[in-house]
Amino acid sequence: MKTIKLNDYNQIADFINNADYHSASYLYKLPQAHEDVEDKIRQAIVDPGVFAHVDDQEQIIMLMLAFKYEEEKYKVVGPFLRTDVTPNVTEFQSLFESLAQSKPKTTNFNFSFEETEQTFLQFMKDIQSSYSFTDYHLITTQDVGEIEHAQNITNYHPAYYRSFCKLHENTFKHDVMTADEIIDSLDENNHLFVFMSEGLLKGYVYLQVYEHKKNAEIKYFSSHSDYRLMGIAFDLLTHALHFAFSTYDINKIYFKIRSKNTTLVERFNELGFNINYEYKKFKYVASHI
Repeated sequence: MKTIKLNDYNQIADFINNADYHSASYLYKLPQAHEDVEDKIRQAIVDPGVFAHVDDQEQIIMLMLAFKYEEEKYKVVGPFLRTDVTPNVTEFQSLFESLAQSKPKTTNFNFSFEETEQTFLQFMKDIQSSYSFTDYHLITTQDVGEIEHAQNITNYHPAYYRSFCKLHENTFKHDVMTADEIIDSLDENNHLFVFMSEGLLKGYVYLQVYEHKKNAEIKYFSSHSDYRLMGIAFDLLTHALHFAFSTYDINKIYFKIRSKNTTLVERFNELGFNINYEYKKFKYVASHI
C-alpha cells in the first residue's frame, strides 16, 4: 500500500460515489447538485490536494480531501473507504498526515461528525485533534403561545440598521448571510424581529418560512453580550414560534446552535425543541501539538 495524490476528477468522483462513508468527516459538505460537487472536488484537487491509499494494483483503498474556507483553514472531507475495507486508525492517521504535511504547521484542519451515526473518537484521539464545539440541529412542532414582553419585540425598521448590522456582524463571522442580505430579503416569508428596550436594540431573530414545504427556519438569532442571561433570546424565539405557527400553515420549525454547553441546549426543551442532529467538531493544528 502507498499514498498518492489524485488529479483525475472522474476517478475521485467514481470512488466517492461507491465508497463506505460512515467514518467520513463533513459528509454533508458534498452538495447534492452535480455541478456543485464537481466544482468542490476540482478546487480540492488544486488546494490542498486529494490524497489516497492505493493497493499493489493501483486501486484506491481510502481517500481524503479538504475544502478551503479561509487562508490556512480547511474542512476535511473523508475518509472514504472501499466497501471491502474495515476502518483502520493507523491508516487513517497516515493518510491524514500526508494531507496535513502538505501545508504549513499553522494550518487549521477541521472535522465534523454526526454524533449518533458515525465512528470517529479514536481517529480524532490518534491525530491529537482537539474538540471545538457541537452543532445542535433542533426542531419543534408546537406553538408555545405569546410571551409576557411582547411589547418589546417589533418588526425591523430602517432606523435600527446600524445597531442590527453591528450585532449581527459581531455574532456571526463565517459562511453566513450579511446584514444587508438579510434586510434585502425581507418579504412575506422572511421576517426580522428585534427586541427594543430603553431605546436600544438588544437582540434579534431572523425567520425564514417555507410554506410550500410546511416548515420554517430560525436562521439567525442573538442577544447583545451586555444583556445576556436576561431571557431576551428566549423571548425572541418564542415570539418567532408563535408568529410562524399562528400565521402560516406549517408543521415544524428548526434551527442550529453552536455550543459546548449541553445545559444551555437542554433549556430549549422549554420551547418544545428537541435535538434532531448533533455534529461534533474537532480541530487539528500541527503547531499546537
